[in-house]
Amino acid sequence: MFKHPYLKNRELNILEILVALIFCCIPLFITFPYKINLYLAWDGAYRMYSGQFPYRDFGMPLGYGFWIIPSLFFKIFGPFMSSLIKAQVLLNAISIAAVVSIMKTFKVSTPIRILGIIFFCLSYVFVNFWPWYNHTVFVYELVGLAFLVRGIFLKGKYSWLNLVIAGIFIFFSLFTKQDIGGLGLIISLTLLVINNLVEKEFKTTLFFLLSFIATSVLVIAPLLSYEFSYWFNYGQLPHTSRIALFDYLDDTFNEGALILRVYLAAIIIALLYKLNKGGVKSMIADKRQLFFTLFTLALILQVLLAQVTTYIPANAHYYYHSFFFVFIVSQIPQIEFRKPWVFGVLLVLIIFLWSHDYWRYGKRIMQKVFGIEQEVNYNYVSKRTWKLKEFEGPSTDRSDWQPTPFRSLDNVYLPKETIEGIKRLKSKWTGKEDLNVLNMSELTQLAYEIGYIPQAGSNQPLWFHRNVAFFQREVDMICDKIVSKEYDLVLFEVIPMLNRFYPPSVRECLQQYYKLDDKFLAPRIPENAYIEAYVKPQ
Repeated sequence: MFKHPYLKNRELNILEILVALIFCCIPLFITFPYKINLYLAWDGAYRMYSGQFPYRDFGMPLGYGFWIIPSLFFKIFGPFMSSLIKAQVLLNAISIAAVVSIMKTFKVSTPIRILGIIFFCLSYVFVNFWPWYNHTVFVYELVGLAFLVRGIFLKGKYSWLNLVIAGIFIFFSLFTKQDIGGLGLIISLTLLVINNLVEKEFKTTLFFLLSFIATSVLVIAPLLSYEFSYWFNYGQLPHTSRIALFDYLDDTFNEGALILRVYLAAIIIALLYKLNKGGVKSMIADKRQLFFTLFTLALILQVLLAQVTTYIPANAHYYYHSFFFVFIVSQIPQIEFRKPWVFGVLLVLIIFLWSHDYWRYGKRIMQKVFGIEQEVNYNYVSKRTWKLKEFEGPSTDRSDWQPTPFRSLDNVYLPKETIEGIKRLKSKWTGKEDLNVLNMSELTQLAYEIGYIPQAGSNQPLWFHRNVAFFQREVDMICDKIVSKEYDLVLFEVIPMLNRFYPPSVRECLQQYYKLDDKFLAPRIPENAYIEAYVKPQ
């Protein structure tokens, strides 16, 4: 009788390493269009690279956890966009390692784990080419949770060390972004308390809490003299709380959350099956399976809450797909996943399920290679002709975006008009000593290109998002300096489609007391935003 060959652990482990390496390194070989919010990643890292320190030299509503790795990579490779890509490669590798560790701790079989990592890479790693705090916060949380579950399940002389490290990383998750980090802390404490009840011991929670509190004190205490309590957003004035019960309910029950509700239903059905089969005692007896269920359930509940407070980008929470897949597939013990054909079918299924991201790139290649043109003829009714082009709004075409000649903006495309605008600024301002520049635009890299020192001071915001990191106090401060003509050059970005992102009142001050010297396209899609350059009148 013919017997199917079985996939060995060695072969599967090699596949796992190859998949991780390929997905992590893809960004190193691609040039990308400039993306919104990259200015903030670059600016914070550049300031720390230059010796400025958070809260002492600039304020922000978050902790500085997000900028630690990018600033370190600026120190190693220089303050360039390519350094941010390298930093993201490391963050992606860390996230994969954390997921592998969590699955190993929960004793997920090797074939299912490999499929889960492939799903994680397709759905989460593949879409994160640049460092951003909405991603970094979860990387820290993943690492913290990986050490936490190791500390719960792995017994030994130094098992407590896992809980200490978990406390450190969960703190830095909170110190990267409060909502996800806070939910990560709640998940950690919930798992620890349940473990205390099951094992009738409290040392695990004690080690974790002491580590978390000690790290908090060591990091935050030196910042208290620099208006930390003003800048760091915990819902106090001048900040506004984003916690609104109706918003949570609305996002939970609307069409966009259908997949999350399906996932929750599937987990509950799996729980009911186990309860019906063996009862509560049987579930508690299988502690590892119990915690795996709670862990997966917690991540999905976290997404239901975080999609309200962290709503951009939408794919910031796509990590949960891979965890749900692994959990559900792990509940089917009758299937032999080591058989190549079973493994292959599931692999094809994963690739098919998560095809939308790579199809966006793949179809462009196919159109180019095979000369496929999707002609738009408005005399015929089709999906491509339901809306006339003249009513589609500002251009979303990047055909005139080009690689830049600027060192700090390597590995990115910018609109041709933006490049020409930067050249004009460089030709006029580079080399001028003691240049005082207020840069309220997305081109923070001009600090490096022109050679000026970014504004510093405990009352100076890192970025100028109205009512997020830039409040009336800062508006008044900036306007007073404009009236006093303290700035040699002011760059102000006008973004009509956003909710008054850069405060219009500052622009009104500029229009009254300064002279508009230049204006050029901002690096945004759609192309309806402009950067204005103001100078002191002679």
